[in-house]
Parts: sequence; structure tokens; C-alpha cells
Amino acid sequence: MFVGHYATGLAAKAAFPRAPLWSLIGASQLLDIGFSAAIMTGLEKFNVDSRLPGNPYILYQMPWTHSLPAAIVWSLLAGGAAKLFKLPTKIAMAIGAVVFSHWILDFIVHRPDLELWFGGPKVGLGLWNLPVPEMGLEMALLGLAGCAWVARREEFKQSSWPAAIYIGLLAMLGIMFALPAPPPTDPVYTGLMGLLLSAFITALAFPIDRSWRTPGGT
Repeated sequence: MFVGHYATGLAAKAAFPRAPLWSLIGASQLLDIGFSAAIMTGLEKFNVDSRLPGNPYILYQMPWTHSLPAAIVWSLLAGGAAKLFKLPTKIAMAIGAVVFSHWILDFIVHRPDLELWFGGPKVGLGLWNLPVPEMGLEMALLGLAGCAWVARREEFKQSSWPAAIYIGLLAMLGIMFALPAPPPTDPVYTGLMGLLLSAFITALAFPIDRSWRTPGGT
């Protein structure tokens, strides 16, 4: 799951138009942002097996970002941080929920590598093993959430073009990452690229987002 995660941020933006889009986009990938930093420091680890269908990564050690307890803690911290920045309670809760949605979607697509508790059994439905349906799910989520977001913008008399371009960029990135290519194996390089990509996608949300300042928004 890659661009499908961003769908939860867009859906939350449609539901809570006053929420800063960048915060929801960042929240949707917060666990992977943490994972990118963790593999760079050796705190979490992965291997690569190009013979695997779909995603070639074997994520055998990631308790601090992708275990169920860790996901809950990250979600609570994100919601708490939103409250510290004086965002309304509903928006803070939405940000926390978007963070936790990452674990739910990962449970659907990951092979069994998500710990139910630290050192406990690992779960995952393994949709990665079916690359075409997995990509179809990601694009469907992105399309549905994107349509809801565009419709919400139109309610506030905002142009739909910036949102459509942003959604199109996400879809293009999803397709690019689905193409067969030798995956990077160096943890520092992989983590750095993950951080830069997340920063780029989150930063692009700033010039697109204005509706959260619109009076009367939720």
C-alpha cells in the first residue's frame, strides 16, 4: 500500500474541510515516515526478495512503527500534537484516526509482518501477493476519496483543478512504484528516499489547501 494511504487523508479533508491538508497527508504516512527514519538508524530492519509477487520487501522487524501498540501510540501522539497547535478537537481526532488507518490498510495488504503486540504474533492478509487487485484497491480508494474531496471544494466555490492535479500526481506515483524495477536494498538510501518523497507530497499540499480557512467549515 502506497498511494492508497493518502486516500484516507483526502477523505478526512472532505469530511473536515477546515483541517490543514498537509497535516492529514502527513498523518496518512506517519508510520512509514517513522519506519524510514528507523531503518536508517538500524532500529528497524527489512530484506528484499525480488522473487516475491508484488511488493518485494520482507519487513521482518518494525515493532516501533508498525506493531498494533505502536500504531495506537503514534495515533494518540499525532492527535495530541494537533490539540497543542490549537486545532479543534474533531480535527485532532480525525488526524489521529488517519494515522491509525495506515495500520488497518497495511493489515489488508501486508504479508504477516504486523505484530499484534511487542514480540507477539504477526498478522497481515497478504494482498501484496496479488499485485493487480492490490493496485486496483489503491486506485479505487484514491479515486473515491479524491472525488469526495473535489466535491467538497466545489461546495466552497474553490477550483477543482489544483485538487485534480494533486490526485493525478499521486496516481502517477502509484503507477511508477508498481512498475517492475530492482528495489533499493541499502537501508540508509531507502529511508532517505522515503523521507524525501513523503516531504515532497506533504509540501505540495500547502499551495493547494485553502478551504480550512473558509468560515463555516467543519
